[in-house]
Amino acid sequence: MSVQISVTMNQTDVMVDLPGVTEVAFEAARQMMTRSLERSSVKNRDAVKDTFITLLKACPEANPSDLWHHIVYRQYLEILPAHRVQNPDQSWKRASGDALEVAIAEIHEPLFAENNIRIQVLVGRPKKIAALMAMGISGVVGSDKLDVALYIDDTDEIFGGVHVKASLAERISDDVPCSREMMQNGFFSPLWTLDVKSFPPPHPDPLVNRGELGSPTAPSEKRGYVEKHGSFDHLFSANARSMPSSGTTPSGKRVMRLNLATQPNLFAQEVIARAKLFKEQGRAAAPPPPVTPSDR
Repeated sequence: MSVQISVTMNQTDVMVDLPGVTEVAFEAARQMMTRSLERSSVKNRDAVKDTFITLLKACPEANPSDLWHHIVYRQYLEILPAHRVQNPDQSWKRASGDALEVAIAEIHEPLFAENNIRIQVLVGRPKKIAALMAMGISGVVGSDKLDVALYIDDTDEIFGGVHVKASLAERISDDVPCSREMMQNGFFSPLWTLDVKSFPPPHPDPLVNRGELGSPTAPSEKRGYVEKHGSFDHLFSANARSMPSSGTTPSGKRVMRLNLATQPNLFAQEVIARAKLFKEQGRAAAPPPPVTPSDR
């Protein structure tokens, strides 16, 4: 049986359905978040990341974006004030971005290691600068414009990087110059997102987490960054409500919907394919990764 939670917004109580989430999993997440935030040695980032990964494992049929948006986020805001003297909203903004990047790395590390690939979260300015220098674009883009780097493990050669956004409201336009430079220099540059977006009452469909991509027939501006302008090497969304690209897009780049409960998921398949091309042909000769249909 799925969980329903009550959320109060704009002085209105809204019941939110969470298909694929059991009461046991919901309460276990709350306990994990509480235990983590009780311990001063646990970083806020890790409390968020550990709770999210635990939910993904316990609820393989649930929408990962809903787990993040309606459980991890809301429990964090509720539980944090009892244990840490921090503003919950500001703390979430600081901790959640790093938490999602680390979660993505942990989810894919075992499979990538089997394929001689290393995924590294670029925490701190020195790591970011080193990655940009390795791609020859450090003097062209800002040092904070790349979140996660991808390396051929045995040679330590960088072959790409991942732009990570929980929500597409996070000004993806800021990442476009870096992504374009990466692609022009032969490096893989995908956008990975949970595509979190819901609207409060009095919206007719309140708190349903539909994201911001629109559809192939009624595309949003955010979808246009990929399908129309080709500013990224595909967009990978872990929101089960995101509508993937259909047919041929003007840029050849696609929106792909991920199933995080399976490996290799579409993101992992593309990373592995691009690493293989890089090793065989080098960055200058490497064509775009193969287009793959949705796995959801």
